[in-house]
Amino acid sequence: MLRPRPVRSQIYLPVTVFGVVSSDWKFVLASGLVAYMIPYLLDLTLWKIPLELVTTVVAMMVTIAVLNVIRVGKKPHWLQHNVRALVQSADHRRRLPIDRIRGGRHWIRAG
Repeated sequence: MLRPRPVRSQIYLPVTVFGVVSSDWKFVLASGLVAYMIPYLLDLTLWKIPLELVTTVVAMMVTIAVLNVIRVGKKPHWLQHNVRALVQSADHRRRLPIDRIRGGRHWIRAG
C-alpha cells in the first residue's frame, strides 16, 4: 500500500518557456513583430530569400537570451516595473516616506 505523501502545489510558480516567464513574452513577441515588419515594409531580400524570415527568428532568439540574462537573480515583474518607470512620470505613483525628506508637500498632517 502506498503511503500518503504531502503534495506541494506548483500552482503559484510562474510559467516559463525557454526560461522566459509568461509575463515577459510580450517583449519577445514585440521584438519579433518589429523584426518582421521592417524588412517586409522595405521589401528586403538576401539571395532572393525574404529577409523578414531570418530577422524574426534572430530577433526572438536574441530577446529570449537577453531576458534570460537580465532575469537571473531579479524579483518577479522587475522588467515591467523598470519599463514603467522609464515611461511614466514619478508623479503617478503612491506617496513614499522619502518624499517628506525631499521637501515635498505634506498631504497627511498630524492634528
